[in-house]
Amino acid sequence: MRKAGFLLTNVMIFIWVVLEKGWKRESFFICLCAALLLKIGIADEKTFEIPFRYNFAIGSLGVVHLILNLSNWKEHVIGMCAVSGFLLLLFYFTKGEGIGGGDVKLMAAAGLLLGWRKILLAFFIGAVSGAVVHPVRMIWKGKGKMMALGPYLSLGIFISILYGEKILIWYFM
Repeated sequence: MRKAGFLLTNVMIFIWVVLEKGWKRESFFICLCAALLLKIGIADEKTFEIPFRYNFAIGSLGVVHLILNLSNWKEHVIGMCAVSGFLLLLFYFTKGEGIGGGDVKLMAAAGLLLGWRKILLAFFIGAVSGAVVHPVRMIWKGKGKMMALGPYLSLGIFISILYGEKILIWYFM
């Protein structure tokens, strides 16, 4: 994606976030995270690698968010380990062939930011969207069987960070 396209996409996402959440501190975190998730999706799709600096930046947002919301620290620390722990086991059992280390780090960083409930939701959304979209891309675009999971996990994280509360309340009612 060229710089102008990336900028336009970010502007549209920022407008979307502000329309959904209003002008709040939370909106600032979501917008920063969305820009990083977009970068992750693009980078992973091109190179099958998630640059550490993007995961580090999302993890830093998680640390700042945690400091500002210390009352929920357990949920966020558990979130850091919930999905990433499972993915780390998958990484070791498949010797890196089933999942990449960048995906593990992304879910740890995002889990710290989101908490365990929303990171589980994000992983579910990412896994399902990847399982649905990638086979279609294989047929229509001639994509290979190897799938970059980062774009799908990024989508799941974005949806979860923006609508997670509503989805979880609706699901558990």
